[in-house]
Amino acid sequence: MTIKLVLMPVIAAFIGWGTNVLAIRMLFWPRKPIRIPLIGYEFCGLLPKRQSDIARSIGEIINDELLPIQSLVDAVNTKEMRQHLAHLICTNIESKLKRFVPAFLLRSIQGLFDNVLKDLVAREIGDLIANLGSDLATELQSTGLLARLVEEKIRSYDITGLESLILQVARTELRYIELLGAILGGMIGLIQTAIVYLV
Repeated sequence: MTIKLVLMPVIAAFIGWGTNVLAIRMLFWPRKPIRIPLIGYEFCGLLPKRQSDIARSIGEIINDELLPIQSLVDAVNTKEMRQHLAHLICTNIESKLKRFVPAFLLRSIQGLFDNVLKDLVAREIGDLIANLGSDLATELQSTGLLARLVEEKIRSYDITGLESLILQVARTELRYIELLGAILGGMIGLIQTAIVYLV
């Protein structure tokens, strides 16, 4: 009787752990549908079966909630970024001038370019990027570009690659879920043992 009372929480813990391990494995396995002969039911892992639906849902959530295009554009469309971009464009224009404009002519307009044109170009580019950023964000948000990109990327993953990616991100958490199953199972086993002992 004592051995039975000790074994009950151990067996319950093992069952709780095994159930959670099986449930986590069933997210990915089986990768291809398995038909159960007598009832004609096809069984397949959640991710292989619903990869397209999951990809679409994740894309929509990222596009609309987690990382809307407007937030991306706002993050990039800062004063510092506009100045940096304007500087790159001015540098590019200057290098083109050096290649195509004779040196004596270039020397005569260098002061004008440095003092007037650089400021003018930087100011115009800054305004253009600021306005373009807002219009671009609205356009990209309405077309759902980010959602489509994320959806296509997830769909393109081989299911083995997708499984590896998920396990790489959430391996520790999944281990905790397995362990929690053992703990809860053990607690249920202890309660059962207490009930049997008291009865």
